[in-house]
Amino acid sequence: MKTNTNASLVTIQNIMRRIIENYFGILGKKTDDSIVDSFLLLEEKRVCRSLISWINDGSHSIPDDLNIDSYTDSVERYKKIFKEVFEKTGHKAHYDMMMS
Repeated sequence: MKTNTNASLVTIQNIMRRIIENYFGILGKKTDDSIVDSFLLLEEKRVCRSLISWINDGSHSIPDDLNIDSYTDSVERYKKIFKEVFEKTGHKAHYDMMMS
């Protein structure tokens, strides 16, 4: 997930979804709403909700090549928001450790 060179869009979405579900949901007992509420500004909350919708869409639907561009800048934007989820919830050290 550090680089997008060999990963498909669906793979990236599934990895992010599984991390959020396992780390925050199962281990941390946090809901999607509590993660979104970690962000202070309404715009930040909307962007975080967009990330959650995006990762769930990637894992619960079958994309077709007509509507999906696997390597748009959206992947990089969502990776940035994914990192911010860890920062806003007080788990930046875990993110940094897992990404090193």
